[in-house]
Amino acid sequence: MATIEEPHISDAEWRVMHEIWLAEPVTSSQIHQRLREKTDWSAGTIKTLLHRLVQKDILEFQRKGNRYLYRSRFTEAECVEQVSDQLLHTVFQGQPMPMLEYMVHTARLSGAEIQNLCDMLADIRKDLPQE
Repeated sequence: MATIEEPHISDAEWRVMHEIWLAEPVTSSQIHQRLREKTDWSAGTIKTLLHRLVQKDILEFQRKGNRYLYRSRFTEAECVEQVSDQLLHTVFQGQPMPMLEYMVHTARLSGAEIQNLCDMLADIRKDLPQE
Protein backbone atom coordinates (compact mmCIF):
# COMPACT_ATOMS: atom_id res chain seq x y z
CA MET A 1 0.00 0.00 0.00
CA ALA A 2 1.27 3.47 -0.86
CA THR A 3 1.83 6.06 1.82
CA ILE A 4 0.16 9.42 2.10
CA GLU A 5 2.68 12.13 1.28
CA GLU A 6 1.44 15.08 3.35
CA PRO A 7 -1.23 16.51 1.05
CA HIS A 8 -3.65 18.75 2.86
CA ILE A 9 -7.22 17.49 2.57
CA SER A 10 -9.73 20.32 2.87
CA ASP A 11 -12.98 20.02 4.82
CA ALA A 12 -14.91 19.74 1.55
CA GLU A 13 -12.56 17.03 0.28
CA TRP A 14 -13.04 15.09 3.54
CA ARG A 15 -16.81 15.15 2.97
CA VAL A 16 -16.31 13.69 -0.51
CA MET A 17 -13.88 11.08 0.81
CA HIS A 18 -16.39 9.93 3.45
CA GLU A 19 -18.94 9.32 0.69
CA ILE A 20 -16.38 7.40 -1.36
CA TRP A 21 -15.38 5.19 1.58
CA LEU A 22 -19.04 4.29 2.14
CA ALA A 23 -19.49 2.68 -1.28
CA GLU A 24 -16.47 2.63 -3.55
CA PRO A 25 -16.03 2.54 -6.45
CA VAL A 26 -18.43 5.41 -6.99
CA THR A 27 -19.28 7.88 -9.75
CA SER A 28 -19.34 11.66 -9.38
CA SER A 29 -23.12 11.65 -9.89
CA GLN A 30 -23.56 9.13 -7.05
CA ILE A 31 -21.49 11.35 -4.75
CA HIS A 32 -23.45 14.42 -5.86
CA GLN A 33 -26.75 12.65 -5.19
CA ARG A 34 -25.67 11.71 -1.64
CA LEU A 35 -24.19 15.12 -0.81
CA ARG A 36 -27.08 17.06 -2.37
CA GLU A 37 -29.10 16.37 0.78
CA LYS A 38 -26.34 17.81 3.00
CA THR A 39 -24.83 20.59 0.89
CA ASP A 40 -25.75 22.99 -1.88
CA TRP A 41 -22.82 21.85 -4.03
CA SER A 42 -23.31 21.55 -7.77
CA ALA A 43 -22.20 18.57 -9.83
CA GLY A 44 -19.35 20.78 -11.09
CA THR A 45 -18.16 21.41 -7.54
CA ILE A 46 -18.08 17.66 -6.87
CA LYS A 47 -16.07 17.08 -10.06
CA THR A 48 -13.62 19.82 -9.06
CA LEU A 49 -13.12 18.24 -5.63
CA LEU A 50 -12.64 14.80 -7.20
CA HIS A 51 -10.08 16.25 -9.63
CA ARG A 52 -8.14 17.82 -6.73
CA LEU A 53 -8.13 14.52 -4.83
CA VAL A 54 -6.84 12.71 -7.93
CA GLN A 55 -4.10 15.35 -8.33
CA LYS A 56 -3.13 14.83 -4.68
CA ASP A 57 -2.85 11.05 -5.34
CA ILE A 58 -5.53 10.31 -2.77
CA LEU A 59 -8.03 9.05 -5.35
CA GLU A 60 -7.66 6.99 -8.46
CA PHE A 61 -10.21 6.50 -11.19
CA GLN A 62 -11.13 4.06 -13.91
CA ARG A 63 -13.12 4.91 -16.99
CA LYS A 64 -16.15 2.65 -17.60
CA GLY A 65 -17.93 3.66 -20.78
CA ASN A 66 -18.77 7.34 -20.41
CA ARG A 67 -18.41 7.32 -16.60
CA TYR A 68 -15.50 7.54 -14.22
CA LEU A 69 -15.40 5.26 -11.19
CA TYR A 70 -13.48 6.74 -8.26
CA ARG A 71 -11.85 4.83 -5.44
CA SER A 72 -9.55 5.83 -2.63
CA ARG A 73 -5.90 4.84 -2.68
CA PHE A 74 -6.02 4.78 1.14
CA THR A 75 -8.39 3.47 3.76
CA GLU A 76 -10.21 5.89 5.99
CA ALA A 77 -8.10 4.65 8.92
CA GLU A 78 -4.88 5.42 7.02
CA CYS A 79 -6.01 8.97 6.28
CA VAL A 80 -7.15 9.54 9.87
CA GLU A 81 -3.82 8.18 11.14
CA GLN A 82 -1.85 10.54 8.88
CA VAL A 83 -3.85 13.59 9.93
CA SER A 84 -3.72 12.61 13.61
CA ASP A 85 0.05 12.09 13.48
CA GLN A 86 0.47 15.43 11.77
CA LEU A 87 -1.65 17.13 14.45
CA LEU A 88 0.27 15.40 17.24
CA HIS A 89 3.68 16.35 15.89
CA THR A 90 2.88 19.81 14.54
CA VAL A 91 0.51 21.28 17.10
CA PHE A 92 1.34 19.24 20.20
CA GLN A 93 5.08 18.80 19.47
CA GLY A 94 4.83 15.01 19.68
CA GLN A 95 3.36 15.03 23.19
CA PRO A 96 0.25 12.80 23.32
CA MET A 97 -0.96 13.84 26.79
CA PRO A 98 -1.74 17.50 25.95
CA MET A 99 -3.48 16.33 22.77
CA LEU A 100 -5.60 13.79 24.67
CA GLU A 101 -6.42 16.32 27.41
CA TYR A 102 -7.54 18.84 24.82
CA MET A 103 -9.70 16.30 22.99
CA VAL A 104 -11.31 14.91 26.13
CA HIS A 105 -12.09 18.37 27.54
CA THR A 106 -13.56 19.76 24.30
CA ALA A 107 -15.39 16.71 22.91
CA ARG A 108 -18.53 16.81 25.11
CA LEU A 109 -18.42 13.05 25.67
CA SER A 110 -21.52 11.18 26.76
CA GLY A 111 -21.50 9.00 29.87
CA ALA A 112 -21.22 5.88 27.70
CA GLU A 113 -18.30 7.36 25.76
CA ILE A 114 -16.52 8.26 29.01
CA GLN A 115 -17.03 4.70 30.25
CA ASN A 116 -15.67 3.31 26.96
CA LEU A 117 -12.63 5.55 27.32
CA CYS A 118 -12.08 4.38 30.92
CA ASP A 119 -12.40 0.73 29.83
CA MET A 120 -9.94 1.27 26.99
CA LEU A 121 -7.41 2.89 29.35
CA ALA A 122 -7.86 0.04 31.86
CA ASP A 123 -7.14 -2.50 29.09
CA ILE A 124 -4.02 -0.58 28.08
CA ARG A 125 -2.87 -0.41 31.70
CA LYS A 126 -3.24 -4.23 32.05
CA ASP A 127 -0.83 -4.72 29.14
CA LEU A 128 1.87 -2.47 30.63
CA PRO A 129 4.87 -4.10 32.29
CA GLN A 130 4.75 -4.01 36.07
CA GLU A 131 6.63 -1.05 37.53
